[in-house]
Amino acid sequence: MTTLIDSEINTEMELGRLIRNGDAGQASGACYELRLGNVYYDLTESDRPIHVAVGQDILIKPGHRVVLITHEELEVPKNVLTRIVSKGSLFSVGLSPVATYADPGFSGNLGIVTQNISDKYIVLPQLVPIAKADFTRLTGNVNHPYSGQHGFRTQIWPIKHQLQKSHAEVAADPRVGTEKEEGYRLLPEATANVLRKLERRQLLTDAAIVLAVVLNAAAIFLVGNNFLDNFQGLVGNLVASVLVGIVVIYTNRKG
Repeated sequence: MTTLIDSEINTEMELGRLIRNGDAGQASGACYELRLGNVYYDLTESDRPIHVAVGQDILIKPGHRVVLITHEELEVPKNVLTRIVSKGSLFSVGLSPVATYADPGFSGNLGIVTQNISDKYIVLPQLVPIAKADFTRLTGNVNHPYSGQHGFRTQIWPIKHQLQKSHAEVAADPRVGTEKEEGYRLLPEATANVLRKLERRQLLTDAAIVLAVVLNAAAIFLVGNNFLDNFQGLVGNLVASVLVGIVVIYTNRKG
């Protein structure tokens, strides 16, 4: 087996093989840098393609999983294996790294599945390099080359939705905690701790409000039934307010 070098890749393109819509300047060393096309998928929102206008950037939202479709089309011979890895410049800004390959016989645009694992919106201009592809010539033609339609050609990305389950569907599994617990596990530990403190503080504040309402209602009831005079009722209200204030201050300090 041998790996094609840049001059061999360019020769193949000149002969109308291996890469369509290619640019000789994208071949370097022993790889070709694939560029971003004008179509992508936001799998977090839909499995349908999103077409962008000429000059319009592709937008990847924080936490979203996307498929970036290459500008180039591959035409992989039956005796060639193509390996693809994403550009380091992409995962340095928050896109998860990708390592995949195109089987012998594959034909069409390539989809790079990645996720924005940062807390920033990532904007990618069209034709920016997004992955490197290298081509290994095998000892012969494979017996079972790639067959079937690529998701990009069918206008729907082939997601196996049957493998995706909601929390309610797996809640009985002993490995799964409550929905709140699982939600906290998705967050960074520092963020989860802050949210837990806020939740406890809110519970104590709510309890203090309920206590104030009960004490004031009791004071009004006693005054109304002549068990306490107005002065005593006023004192009761003040005591209730002081108790609530103490609880709130204690809660804030503990938080």
